[in-house]
Amino acid sequence: MSGGAININDAVVIYLKHYPGKNDAEFDSHFGPNAATARSQVRQVLDEAMKLEPDWNSMNLNEAGDFVESVIHERHPELSAKSLECIGNYFTYLMR
Repeated sequence: MSGGAININDAVVIYLKHYPGKNDAEFDSHFGPNAATARSQVRQVLDEAMKLEPDWNSMNLNEAGDFVESVIHERHPELSAKSLECIGNYFTYLMR
């Protein structure tokens, strides 16, 4: 990837590929000199997802994950279904 824009979908999917394990080697090799920027962009979206507050009185864990995917999709329409699924899974893993 030379100097251009970072594909946020690739970044999210590769970053979370082995979560909760790390995938730094593949991530760094995929993004090369842009890895730090790509990682920062992924962290911003994940941090945003973790700040969402589902209504735990009316939602179970799966519904909360769907809620997070839906809100992040509204805020970031550029994210693919696969990226949103990864973000939802990340959220539910940390919340369970």
